[in-house]
Amino acid sequence: MDRPALAVKIGTSSVGRPQTGINQADVLIEVRVETITRLMAVFHSQGAISLGPVRSARSSDPDILANFGQPVYGHSGANPGVLREVSQGQSNGRLYELRWDHLPTDYWRVGDRVAPFNLYTSTANIWQAAPRELTAPEPLFEYRRPGEALPSGAEPAPGVEIRYLGGTIAHFAWDSEAGGWARWQDGTPHVDMARHSNGTPNPDVAPVQVTPANVVVLQTGYTGSAACSYCPEAITVDSEGGVALVFTDGHLIRGRWTRPSANQPWQVTDNNGNPVRLTPGQTFIALPGGDVLVMVQDFAENLLKNR
Repeated sequence: MDRPALAVKIGTSSVGRPQTGINQADVLIEVRVETITRLMAVFHSQGAISLGPVRSARSSDPDILANFGQPVYGHSGANPGVLREVSQGQSNGRLYELRWDHLPTDYWRVGDRVAPFNLYTSTANIWQAAPRELTAPEPLFEYRRPGEALPSGAEPAPGVEIRYLGGTIAHFAWDSEAGGWARWQDGTPHVDMARHSNGTPNPDVAPVQVTPANVVVLQTGYTGSAACSYCPEAITVDSEGGVALVFTDGHLIRGRWTRPSANQPWQVTDNNGNPVRLTPGQTFIALPGGDVLVMVQDFAENLLKNR
């Protein structure tokens, strides 16, 4: 637990799915890039022997990564302007960059995917290359103890539909048997496909649907990136913050998020101003900028029945 967090940029487009290794991440953060989205897969308590597809950095990343202290950051590259922003983020102590061309033997191309959706890595490889002086992150959220009740304002919620500006639509439906929120992307169950350590598919392990214990929706504004004229940049540092919707244990807790400085992590509170405590387990953070709709029971049940 004394190692730094490790964040790797993962593609979510249809040609990049199913991904591999994301179910082992402690935190998954979905952020807009152009007309699609990408995931920031953040690891600390465990790793993934094969992880990908690894994709490129964006201007949003340094501020997002600073939520985890100075995490190690793996990605597939970027345009020169974004690379300068990432380098500046490292100088400011917000990340430590170990992209693919820094570690050419620790990333590899798989044969069953087309470029650029065929770049994979292992978390052990990147952690091994990280400087020893990097330290562990502070906890991003607070968590309920066993048997601790949800706050009085929590309301039952069968699921949520998240519409990202740009067109991506994600659904999460509460799966009581799994104890998490089963995810769909653009109408298709979102699954993690196992691969061997050499990157080849592992047919002996069935794909597993992404089903985080918590879904935290932070309504986030976007602006144009100074380094990329056609790239949106998420505004994740804001003293005023925005609406926060926290889905945990089959319920919705409404509140707000704030983050006055990039040197501080997101603070998520309920409508009474109390910190929201999550269910222990994987947390999926959505930064949509678009509409968020709470599901009706019939819609959620139909998704679960027909997956």
